[in-house]
Amino acid sequence: MRQILHLDLDAFYATVEMFLNPALRDKPLIVSMGDINTRGVVATCSYQARKFGVHSAMPLREAKRLCPQAIIVPARHQIYSEHSQRVMSLLYQATPLVEQVSIDEAYLEIGPERDGAAVAREIQTRIHEELGLSCTIAVASNKLVSKIACNTVKPRGFIIVPDAAKEVFLAPLPVGKIPGAGQVTRARLKTRWNVETIEDLAKVPAGELRAEFGKLGSYLSEAAHGRDDSPIVTDRATKSISQENTFVRDVRNREFLEKQLDEMSERVARELESEGLLARTIVLKLRYEDFITMMRQTTLRVPTRDGELIRKTARDLLTRHWDSSRAVRLLGVGVHNLVESRGTWQPELL
Repeated sequence: MRQILHLDLDAFYATVEMFLNPALRDKPLIVSMGDINTRGVVATCSYQARKFGVHSAMPLREAKRLCPQAIIVPARHQIYSEHSQRVMSLLYQATPLVEQVSIDEAYLEIGPERDGAAVAREIQTRIHEELGLSCTIAVASNKLVSKIACNTVKPRGFIIVPDAAKEVFLAPLPVGKIPGAGQVTRARLKTRWNVETIEDLAKVPAGELRAEFGKLGSYLSEAAHGRDDSPIVTDRATKSISQENTFVRDVRNREFLEKQLDEMSERVARELESEGLLARTIVLKLRYEDFITMMRQTTLRVPTRDGELIRKTARDLLTRHWDSSRAVRLLGVGVHNLVESRGTWQPELL
């Protein structure tokens, strides 16, 4: 039986800020993108601030109204990236099968000859003691169940879901705990079959779900039974480079999405530089609240690793292709058609 760990760093940006400045610990802390006078938004916040209803992508003015005593600090993404790299280096000491899915989230697969729960406990302890950060870890037999389980015990949580118990574990949870079961999908499930829990969803015939939702219906049927055979993806080299963020809440705020694109574009550019590569094609990835995913791309005349050009291209793709009437669940920037940098390419003219 596979042993899959899902690790999620708790309120990562805020936790890094508290690690660097202990005076911020146990305070309602907001990490912002922009400021309160320029339509800034919440990038993330501490759990003390979340008790007042503050959440990511919320306008700063609204967050300050809900929590007047909150301390606001500007996001420092280079610093967060450095701390993330330290975490990932620690994970690779446990196993080579690591799939980093975002700056603060990863899957690991532990071989059957080892005790996955013991490995997970050791990782959680080392991240706290050696890196000063907090994380939640779930252990299950596949990526889907481990991710759902992880989200049920945050922050600083730890949970093991044996394969034989996965359906019992999932049954009472709201159907919205399934990744991809967004607001629109949940409404259709409720209207059509009165589905509210994962157990309710598991009772709906797979054929009916496919007829209603297509491929999404097949996914929902499998997910309701805790079935997922997707592998740990470790090969990110040479073919493509990408950055993605899956939001805790679906987002409609354009300024927040654009700032997310800016940060991801810069990280993609830094990775291109570190690997000595240039990219011909810039890709925007959007996943809407109903789990429908759209990818649009632009191919440049001359390959680049310039962060500003990648940023502007990604923003242009968002402007041209985002249906602003639909909330965004996942946003990503990627590059492919990669070539080695040999110092002979002329920079792209803007």
